Amino acid sequence: MKPTFEYSDTLNSPYEAFYFTATLDNFPIYPHWHYFVEIIYMLEGAAYVECGNDNYVLEPGDLIFIHPEMPHAIYSTGKLPLRYNVLKFNMGHLNLQNTALPKLSEIMQMIAEEPSLSVYFEKKEIAHIPMSDLFQTCIKIVTEKQFGYDVLAHSYYCIIVTELIKVWISKGFQLKKQPKKVKTSESLSNILEYIHVHANEELNVEELASMCNMSYSHFAKEFKQLYGQTCKDYILTTRLQKAEDLLKFTDYDLNYISQECGFCDCSHFIKYFRKKNHITPRQYRLQQ
Repeated sequence: MKPTFEYSDTLNSPYEAFYFTATLDNFPIYPHWHYFVEIIYMLEGAAYVECGNDNYVLEPGDLIFIHPEMPHAIYSTGKLPLRYNVLKFNMGHLNLQNTALPKLSEIMQMIAEEPSLSVYFEKKEIAHIPMSDLFQTCIKIVTEKQFGYDVLAHSYYCIIVTELIKVWISKGFQLKKQPKKVKTSESLSNILEYIHVHANEELNVEELASMCNMSYSHFAKEFKQLYGQTCKDYILTTRLQKAEDLLKFTDYDLNYISQECGFCDCSHFIKYFRKKNHITPRQYRLQQ
């Protein structure tokens, strides 16, 4: 069976974390692929996982790291239900600034290209890592979305990925200087990071395309294909998300919020906010 493409709105939901219980109604998970990373941590039962060209049986305490664009499928090896934890995220969101090491996304690309490194981790290999607690904390943070949830989610996701990299290093993985060949998805992830940091400034899509060494038309096509919306729409979405956090967690007035989030004036901010949320910013603040 040809793997199908799974779209996930990683722009609006850069971190996903949830429990999954497999039943006759929602299982098996047939062959598919996606642009984001998926980590599965087994809790109950046994799952047969096809991942790339390899097959694995996951039992409680086992984990599998599914790289972007890696075809995979999940089946049961016995009775249902079976349960597991799931993390989904764009690897580019975990990149750290001001570090001498390569970006986490670059390290993961090296690991993905090394055929000797398995994506499957047996329980005994990760027994020293409080994986169950880490996953539970991630699910709680992402579900409740309290103040600073994005900072906390970033921290815990980085901890999990870093601990897995350390296991790969114990199996012989070494950081190597490689020719700078950046995938389109990686290049666009860097642009997402740039937009997030500079959302309060004037952003020009043509200039963003130039930063990726792409023509405007090629950049626009790749961005829409990868993320399901235009770059211009994403910039607006990012600004509105920042505005929502400021409305929920601060008492800043609307003029300040509109400037801080990159809107040309307060009236434009109110117009776009109402279009997205179907209520005014003041009404949104009162609801929250």
